[in-house]
Amino acid sequence: MVNKGEDVTSRFNPTGVVNLDIGEWDWVIVQVVGPTGTITFNASCDGGAIHGETTGNATSAINFTAVQATNLATGAATTTSAASGLFKFSVVGKYLQLSSPGQTATKIIVYTAKIQ
Repeated sequence: MVNKGEDVTSRFNPTGVVNLDIGEWDWVIVQVVGPTGTITFNASCDGGAIHGETTGNATSAINFTAVQATNLATGAATTTSAASGLFKFSVVGKYLQLSSPGQTATKIIVYTAKIQ
């Protein structure tokens, strides 16, 4: 198994939005700590590419739609988080977006894993 952990707090806090390329991973766990607002979980397969010029990327990704994560404390499916918690996503798209415009969080850690 290959895995990676990343603290994305400094990318999330300036705008309340962070886009992540999760295309190569089998599942993702997001730990949210102290959000000041409700964070919505969104995904997209559209990298916002200019046809024939680029393949797109997480920064230019567009056409996001809400997706479900499993709250690891309760086992319930949810598309948002207004409190601290751990949330597991199976493959949901190429790009995962955590969105709470204008809000911040004490910490957001993203852990990704790939089964080989």
